[in-house]
Amino acid sequence: MSTTRIVELSTRIAANTIKLDEYLKSHNLLTPSFDVDGPLDTLVPKDEIEIEKSRISIIEDTTELRRLALGPKEHLMNFSQNDLLSQDAISHLSIAHGFPVGSETTFLEIAARAGIREVRAKQIVRHAIARGIFCEPRPGVVAHSAASRILVEDRGVSDYVGANTEELWRAATCSVFALGRFPGSEEPNETGFALSNRTDKSFYEFFSEHPGRARRFANAMSAFTGRTGYELKHIVDGFAWGEGKDKMVVDVGGSQGFASFALARAFPSLSFVVQDLEPVVEAAKKDAPADVAERVSFQSYDFLTSEQPVKGAGVYFFRWIFHEWSDKYAVKILQNLIPALRPGAKIVVNDEVLPVPGTVGAFEELRIRDLDLTMAELQNSHERELDDWKKLFKSADERFEFLEAKRPEGSNMWVIVLEWKGN
Repeated sequence: MSTTRIVELSTRIAANTIKLDEYLKSHNLLTPSFDVDGPLDTLVPKDEIEIEKSRISIIEDTTELRRLALGPKEHLMNFSQNDLLSQDAISHLSIAHGFPVGSETTFLEIAARAGIREVRAKQIVRHAIARGIFCEPRPGVVAHSAASRILVEDRGVSDYVGANTEELWRAATCSVFALGRFPGSEEPNETGFALSNRTDKSFYEFFSEHPGRARRFANAMSAFTGRTGYELKHIVDGFAWGEGKDKMVVDVGGSQGFASFALARAFPSLSFVVQDLEPVVEAAKKDAPADVAERVSFQSYDFLTSEQPVKGAGVYFFRWIFHEWSDKYAVKILQNLIPALRPGAKIVVNDEVLPVPGTVGAFEELRIRDLDLTMAELQNSHERELDDWKKLFKSADERFEFLEAKRPEGSNMWVIVLEWKGN
């Protein structure tokens, strides 16, 4: 008798769980727990690729096993409109920050601090408890779990939850309406985000007028890209930096300059110009690390409206830029680059590439599909398959020659390299 899928999954789950447990024990690491004094992260170091594969396999296989145990009908009916509601309330009402880690509180005290009825506090917090946020050690008494402790102690994660619920979730709920109101649009101000905020401005324009929300979103993205798979080592090792004669790299849309700092430390012969909008650049200049300050400069530049001002550099580097823009605007960014390019100049793109369906694990598939929808909700953009990238470059100019595309081991992002073949 052949082994059924559910038994196959359960066997693999058990084997990978034992492997993970043995790794943790052999390295004197804590066992996973949501107790308040439990570990706050996955415990698997980011460079332990094989054990990380086992951890991801556990996540994927338990998800599939749960889905099979539910069956199609219960699976469809198990999605809830409330999945993010309690997190939204916790963030908006600062419930986690309302009492210290290690102490206890009551629903009545939570309600008083939040300015809501006690029954609402019970509804919100007990919904969160069912999802591992907070715990109720005795009836009516609330304490922190590891998850709510993170909200108190980790500003990045706290801001991520706030931005995820108050920015992204609201944008998502309006995105279908945006499809109906703006059919076929590639404009960044005709989105679910714009509708949810009752504005005719794009995501970035709107945030420029709301600096508090902009700072929270920036912190959220910093926490998001701090997770496994987004480490800067992948781009440091993913391209032959410093091999050419020209030692100038232009980091277009480089924000705070984090990627250039990492590259400057790894390649002492290179110099970098980090370009972004003026408010970003002015803030970044103040925080530039002293050890690379002489080789990393900052320049105000809008890649949508102006020609590239740095002429003749060896490499023009775009990290997580194009996925934020529809094809219409991505082409404009590339065409604004052309007047600065000399023959043989390289364009290095560090960005997402949509996989062919079924070629990556379920965990990775859902991550990238979620991100793909998020770009539509915020900017009317989308993630691209590899062929989409090639078509994008050719539509900007036939003289962009595609050289290679690869995904470094352990990275979520790809390295795509072009060469300018014009005169």
